[in-house]
Amino acid sequence: MSDQPLMPSEVRRKVLSQHREIEQMLSELEAGVAQLGAGSVDAGQVKRAAYALRGILELHMTFEEAHMVPAINEADGFGPERVRHLYAEHAEQRQELDRLVDAIQEAGSAVDLASSVTKLANMLRKDIEEEEREYVTEKLLRDSIIPTDTFGG
Repeated sequence: MSDQPLMPSEVRRKVLSQHREIEQMLSELEAGVAQLGAGSVDAGQVKRAAYALRGILELHMTFEEAHMVPAINEADGFGPERVRHLYAEHAEQRQELDRLVDAIQEAGSAVDLASSVTKLANMLRKDIEEEEREYVTEKLLRDSIIPTDTFGG
């Protein structure tokens, strides 16, 4: 693997691709919960899938911190503030993910399991939407070193 940093446009492409994969996993997790009563999926499978998703999300946030943080830090004069905000968001997300995945693991009924999965899916979709609006933009993650709008107007 190369030690060369990724170009900002490549970081943007990879983060967006990871977001689509996470959204697909969420849809599959929700579909699994919907099939609990049919017998084709059991609660253990849903719980294992949620736990696996938690691991994927940790890898995703680690990728963002390793590759997206340097790019947004250098994007413009607000970079350091954006970086602080992103780290704070990731810390909150990790706590909430742990709480929700624990709730999924401990769910004693299909209703509790479905409720916890729904909360997890809603939280993650909201986080993805906000992140794409605030950080994963062509304006911030572009390969040009010359700002297109120095004063943010």
